[in-house]
Amino acid sequence: MPAARSPQAPMLELVDITRSFRVGPGTMPILRGVTLRLEAGQLVSIMGGSGSGKSTLMNIIGLLDKPTGGEYRIDGQDVLQAEARALSRLRNRLIGFVFQSFFLLPRLNAWRNVALPLQYRGLPEAEAKRRAIAMLGRVGLADRVEHMPAMLSGGQKQRVAIARALVGEPAVVLADEPTGALDPKVSQEIMALFLALKRELNVLILIITHDPGVAAQCERRLLLAEGTIAEQPPC
Repeated sequence: MPAARSPQAPMLELVDITRSFRVGPGTMPILRGVTLRLEAGQLVSIMGGSGSGKSTLMNIIGLLDKPTGGEYRIDGQDVLQAEARALSRLRNRLIGFVFQSFFLLPRLNAWRNVALPLQYRGLPEAEAKRRAIAMLGRVGLADRVEHMPAMLSGGQKQRVAIARALVGEPAVVLADEPTGALDPKVSQEIMALFLALKRELNVLILIITHDPGVAAQCERRLLLAEGTIAEQPPC
């Protein structure tokens, strides 16, 4: 079972992040100087309309893309200086991902889906299985460890995905519309789980969402508009 992370601030720091894409002979700016400091143990939402730069920012935070300019540190580590192979290892170690569509492998049972990030690190299967089963218990699925994805409800699938995101003890969990495919009751259960886990594990959970109700449950609410980010007042 992962140990709680000791408080460190900031856990994630973006400084004047810009991102432009080449369009014909010119460039199109998408992010226009995003500066952000987030601490361990926070639940944070980012909202933004179509074309606001939300997906671009998510890809940069998730180490799936590099900015045109600026600085990015996770847990004090400058992640932008890493080469491609090292960046892949950093992504596996520092960031857990949760997606709207779960992205569970249909031919693997629950614990094997959860164990995937550990096996990519080269952890022996027996130890990966032990940690995966422990994390499934932590998200309320101790009785579903051998179940295949087709045997699980939408809410249970998302719990498996959350367990997979957390099993490697990441610094940051990046959740992209994690309640978008769920009904309101199950969505509320998933948000309650996020709130409990961020307190227990002292991990930074960053939720990308279109749902104001989801954003309202986060202690920090950020709005991305026209490539810049602003703090929203508490509800």
